[in-house]
Amino acid sequence: MDNPSKPRRRRGRIASALLAVDAWLDTSLYEIGFKAREFWEAATIFSRRFRVQGWRRAIVEVLSEGFTMGASGFVVLLALAMPAFDITTGDWRNQGDFAVTFLDRYGNEIGQRGIIQRDSVPVDEMPDIVIKAVLATEDRRFFDHYGIDVLGLSRAIFENVRANSVVQGGSSITQQLAKNLFLSNERTLERKIKEAFLSLWLEANLSKKEI
Repeated sequence: MDNPSKPRRRRGRIASALLAVDAWLDTSLYEIGFKAREFWEAATIFSRRFRVQGWRRAIVEVLSEGFTMGASGFVVLLALAMPAFDITTGDWRNQGDFAVTFLDRYGNEIGQRGIIQRDSVPVDEMPDIVIKAVLATEDRRFFDHYGIDVLGLSRAIFENVRANSVVQGGSSITQQLAKNLFLSNERTLERKIKEAFLSLWLEANLSKKEI
């Protein structure tokens, strides 16, 4: 006959092992919680060194909110502009220039005729007075900005708001090139956003003389 004490001893060993595991878990969780509280307390004490009060706190709050809103706005603008960058993957340097473009009554393009053959003149061969005249008329700070003339754009917005009409354009030469190469002439905010990002892209990939 089997000894009846053996199952009892086996159950006793299993119970002891489970109790040991339970005690180890309780101890480990307590130590982890204790270490976490110590770390949080140390981080809180350290962060107090950078705490500001009064008018300095107001400035920090304004700057923090401005940075958050600016970063969020940039992400939104980039998401809107991403489809425009798909156009740059093609052979955009060799686009056909047509004399006539046919549209249907809904404004959809249905055909093009008459390729214009023109010989381009390098910038270095143009009279200096011609270059200066173009820059003075279209983009006085062309060689100083990186695709977007912030000062010129701000001035144009101010003048247009004051006149309650569009009396000045704030687009740089790079922005005009981006529109002519990749976009249409539609007057929408989405196109202007794409135009701005494409202008930065052109400035990164072409020299000022190439533009």
